[in-house]
Order: sequence, then C-alpha cells, then structure tokens
Amino acid sequence: MTLKKLSQLSFGLILSSTIIVPSYAANQIKAPPNIMIILADDLGFSDISAYGSEIKTPHIDSLLTQGKMLFNFHASSMCSPTRAQLMTGADNHLVGLGAMYETSKRQEKLVGADSLRALLKIDGYSGHLTQNAYTLAEMLKQKDYYTFMVGKWHLGFEANQNPKARGFDQSYALLDGFDLHFKEQPKNYPRNTQYTENGQKVSLPDHYYSTDFFTQKAVEYLDKNTQNKPFFAYLAYTAPHWPIQAPAPYRDMYKGKYDQGYDAIRKARFERQKKLGLIPVNAVFPEERGNQALSTKGWDQLTSAERKYEARKMEVYAGMVTQLDDRVGDVIHYLKKHHQYDNTVIVFMSDNGAEGGDHNFPMGEADNSLQNIGNATSYVYMGPRWAEVSSTPFTYWKSAAAEGGVRVPFLVKYPSHLSKDYGINNNFGTVRDIFPTLMELAGIQHNQLYTVDSKKIQPSGYSLIPAFKNNAARIRPVNYYEFKELHGSRYAKNDEWKLVENSPSKFNGHGWELYHLKQDFNEQHNVALQHPEVVKILNDKYLSYADKNGVVDFEQYNKK
Repeated sequence: MTLKKLSQLSFGLILSSTIIVPSYAANQIKAPPNIMIILADDLGFSDISAYGSEIKTPHIDSLLTQGKMLFNFHASSMCSPTRAQLMTGADNHLVGLGAMYETSKRQEKLVGADSLRALLKIDGYSGHLTQNAYTLAEMLKQKDYYTFMVGKWHLGFEANQNPKARGFDQSYALLDGFDLHFKEQPKNYPRNTQYTENGQKVSLPDHYYSTDFFTQKAVEYLDKNTQNKPFFAYLAYTAPHWPIQAPAPYRDMYKGKYDQGYDAIRKARFERQKKLGLIPVNAVFPEERGNQALSTKGWDQLTSAERKYEARKMEVYAGMVTQLDDRVGDVIHYLKKHHQYDNTVIVFMSDNGAEGGDHNFPMGEADNSLQNIGNATSYVYMGPRWAEVSSTPFTYWKSAAAEGGVRVPFLVKYPSHLSKDYGINNNFGTVRDIFPTLMELAGIQHNQLYTVDSKKIQPSGYSLIPAFKNNAARIRPVNYYEFKELHGSRYAKNDEWKLVENSPSKFNGHGWELYHLKQDFNEQHNVALQHPEVVKILNDKYLSYADKNGVVDFEQYNKK
C-alpha cells in the first residue's frame, strides 16, 4: 500500500498492550489476540479530545467505544526509561536506563569524561536496554506471535541492542531519541541520526515525513504476516516530539485557534474536563509553574508580534497531533478491512508529559521566522507555557516528577469477549503493568520462565485486566506504594499521599513536597510542614526502594 492510499484512511498511534493477570484468568481468554501498542512521543496529558482538548482526535477517541480510559496512568518522566519499562515490565534502573544516555553524555563537559564513564559503568546506568530481562517481543515469539516495530527505539545502538536482536521479526527503527520529521532539513544542520531496517543501516526515502512513513511501514509489515499468526505490533511514533514540524494542510488546520493565548486555552480544557466527568467539579485550577521555573512571560506580557509567534507554534503542534490521529485511523481501517479489529488489543499512550524545555541542540541555519514555523527548514520548540496547557489539569511537564511530567493519556481497546465494560477507570496504573497484561492475554505463563532463568529481572507490574472487566475492581493491594526517579526528579506515593521532588537543576526544586491526593489530586497545596510524620514514612520507603533498585543520586553524582 502506498502513502497516497494510506493518507485516504486515517492514521494514529496504536499502543496495544495489556497487562498480566493470575493464571486462572488466562483460561477464560478464547484465542490469543493480536496486540498493538501505539506510543506517542511527548504528547501531553490533555492533548487528545477525549481528555478535554480542542485538538481533533476522533480515531484515537474511538478506542473508548470498545475499551477503557485509565485516567490515572503513569509513565516515566522521559523517553527511554518509559520504553525500557514498557518492553520489560521492570523498573528502568534494573535494565540499564537509570538515566538516559543523552542526558548522561551531556554532563561530560561539566563533570569530565572519566566521571561520565564511571556513571555509565554503574549497574542500571549503561544507557541501553540490558540483556538481563526478556522483552515483550521475545516473550510473545515463544507463543508463535509475528512481531514487528516501527519508529523510535531509543534503547541502544549496538547490534545486540537492536530490535532485530530483541525479538522483532520486522523492524524499521530510529535508534536515537529524536530526529527531524522531514528528510529535508535546515541548512548546515548536523544530522547524524541512525535508522535500521531489520538490523541493517538504511537511509530515509525521499518525501519522507515521520508519521506517514512509519504508518506505511506498519501496514507493509502487517501485509507480510502471510501465515496469519497472531501479531504483536509496536508503533512508536516520533510525533509530536520537537522540532514542531508538519506537512500541509496540517500546518494551517488550526489557524487562529490559539490567538487567545495560554491561559484561555488552558482554562477551556480544564472546564471541558469537568464536563466530561474526568475531574471534580470543585477542582482547583492549576497555578502557573512555567513562570516560576523558567521565568517565561505570561500572555499579557507579550508584544503583539510575540503573541502571533507563540500562537503559530501551537497551531502547528495541534496539526501534528491531528495528523497522528489520522494515521491511527488508517491503521484501524486496515484492521477492520481485514477482519482483525475485534480480536486486536490496542493500547494508545504517551511516553511522558509534554515537552516544556528549550534545548541547546545545534539547529544549523534554521529558518524560524513566523511564516516558516512547521516547515522542514524550521526548528522550533513548544516552550513551557504551552506545555502547561498540554498538562492540564496538572502542573509542570516532561522530566518533572509532578503529575504533568509522569501522568499520560492511556486508552485501551480490547476484544468484546474479554469484557463489555467500557468507559473511564480511575485505578492507578503504570507502564510496567503492560507487560504482565499482555502475557496473560496471550496465554503465556511467564512466571515459569523466570523460575527457570532466575538471572532475569522479573516484571513488577500488575495486570490491568481486572479493571477492564469491572470498573470497581482494584489493580493493586490497598497498602501499595509506587516510586519513580529520573535525573533527580523523584516521588513516593500511595493512594492518599504523594511525596515529590522535581529536579533542583531543572525546576528549582527545594527538596520534598507533600500532596494529599485525596483532596488535592493535581498537587496545588504543599502540606509537608503540616504532616512531617507522613513525609518521614514516605521518605523511608523511597530510600528502601532506591537501595533495592540501585538508584544513584544523579545530581549529587554530577557535582563530583
């Protein structure tokens, strides 16, 4: 199928993965379902219309007609650590991604090459997915699944770290953490990204645009499943990650939509979330943290020219999201046309919160004029104030341990014979849960494999299937605690409380903050001083987690 034919459908990002359940539940599942995981890159929590956005995403939203929204679903705060947990079901510190390789590498000028090499030698901090855990693809191949992936891999550059070596029959992978979306590029842009197809280095084709091309490859690989095996498809799109670039007509689809500015759009999303029943009607509107963290201007402080420039960035970003949705629609159309849709589990999610930083990566002689924003020769970022909009109803964004950095949109569509209980679920879930869920759906008694090979790191997630079948069912024990850490941003939480610190170097963090989630779900009132006993309990539990999982104090290490 050609790109032209594909564009007549409607594309998106299908993240189809489910989580493991006890063995008794596996007996109730009729036949191994197809599994599709669609992973968006840096898509903010409220950037699809099902979550209150003004951005049109009808195809992604349609997954809810035969599935669930997990409104309280968490990933890591950045790219590759989430992907490592998705692929293995294990904590990222146990499988090589305690820190992103790029982030560690950028510290070299600050701490010296010797210190960097020492960090990369620490167990759990190699910067690539290690061999001490099974991947989803490796496990599913044991059940005779046909496996393929397209898009961003970001889990290693060496041959034994490639998707081909980690269980995928077919793969077209961007090995790096980001790239331009077009083949065309700004003048003198130092592009050295690596792509492989089935382990062999390849060059991008002419007329390349990332979202279109990865969808075309996904359909091509689906067509190669000539033996009609159940398939596992991992569609890891690079949109809407920076730079903000989109082909016509998507660049101009939202022209004028964002002229009212950050606060007006954010408030409109907040009110829609109330009307949709996603947040309490008495929820407190989140304060602006962008100004505090990065000294950015409010909309009323911008000149007329600055407002036009800022609005244009969001117009193009919204177009990228709708194009992603159209491509998801194309994949859905393909599955329905080939009578595979009903028996396909489709999971859609983002890898972290929206991007709010302005990075100092070389961009060559990019033309970032107002008229050129979104074209192949531009190189523009969203910035913190639009990232706050994407994070509604939360504060902060990607790389923070606050909800805006780690809570992500998550929709799952499942076969009707599994459950006909659809809608919104507020159970806490995490990206590690996807591995065990998928194992159970495929009928794989995965725990037996870990018993045989005790050196492999076991998944630490919980099956989501109870939540699929019954909205009132709990996924986790009542006394469960969850922990996350990346680059100095960290948290410890249970159902009632969250102890959180956002990276001091990135967010001017000043130590632990405490939020009473039962009364303050979007973290507006720090009550650490009022509840020192809760701070102590959660801090002690965090220290135990850090010790057990080999967590390094990243910021202190880089001060050496």
